[in-house]
Amino acid sequence: MRQLQSWDMTFKESGTSYVVGQVWGQKAADCYLLDQVRNRWGMSDTCEQVKVLSMKWPQAHSKIVEDKANGPAVVDMLKKTLTGLRLVNPEGGKESRANSVEPMWESGNVWLPHPDEAPWVEDFKLELLAFPAAVNDDQVDAMSQALHHMRRNNLDRLRRAMENG
Repeated sequence: MRQLQSWDMTFKESGTSYVVGQVWGQKAADCYLLDQVRNRWGMSDTCEQVKVLSMKWPQAHSKIVEDKANGPAVVDMLKKTLTGLRLVNPEGGKESRANSVEPMWESGNVWLPHPDEAPWVEDFKLELLAFPAAVNDDQVDAMSQALHHMRRNNLDRLRRAMENG
């Protein structure tokens, strides 16, 4: 199973913004949310959480970080100690990015962990269902970023297979 980390890094130790790091796995067309960290961290704690999640999920070689807010600063701080960190520039607004991965959900290709194994998944679902009117959208941003990346890579593999077949 291919794995990646997706990070949304708007940090303030107070207020409504959260830092969210998610680990996603992909097997064929199916995508699985494997883990998530979410809190109001400052710069040093955010860097520490990226390291912790990377140690916990060593197969998640690719770590995509939104090239907005504090993402570039965190990548700059960690690029000499962690491999696979890559800034990605989101295309379109938050709603259009979430809408672009909606067909993956509708077709049953997105899987969430059971709440007994991941109690945080209930908050994730509440934010997702309330989006775009929710107070927070950090989890939705990290999710749409990950799924967009996985969908694009899946299409690239399909194109290569068709060209070689």
